[in-house]
This record gives sequence, structure tokens and C-alpha cells, in this order.
Amino acid sequence: MTSKKMHYLLFAEASRNQRTAQTWRFVLQNLATQKRFAASDTEFDASGERLELLAVIRGLEALEG
Repeated sequence: MTSKKMHYLLFAEASRNQRTAQTWRFVLQNLATQKRFAASDTEFDASGERLELLAVIRGLEALEG
């Protein structure tokens, strides 16, 4: 039995602003169906690198098992 592997494109970003909270965001796109799933959140006490990693990790967690 051959299982069909799904392929996804993960776009992740983080933004920091002195006046507002730091945010992370990701968009996960199924390359076969072109369907997209996006999520974002704010972090009040995080560095830029942590925000970038959070975006990637949350995107990977969103993949179907």
C-alpha cells in the first residue's frame, strides 16, 4: 500500500513595533488543493527570534497528523 504524501507551503513572519505588542503569523497552504489556513497572535514579552520561531512552530503544529 502506498500512502499519498501531502505537500504544504508554510509562510511565517513576526513583526515588532515599539508602540504595540509583538505579533507572529503563519499561512499554511496545501499545494494540491490550494486551501489555506492562517493564524496569528500577539506576545507581549518576546524577542524577535522567539516570535519567528513561534510562527514556524505553530504552523507545523497545524499540519494534520
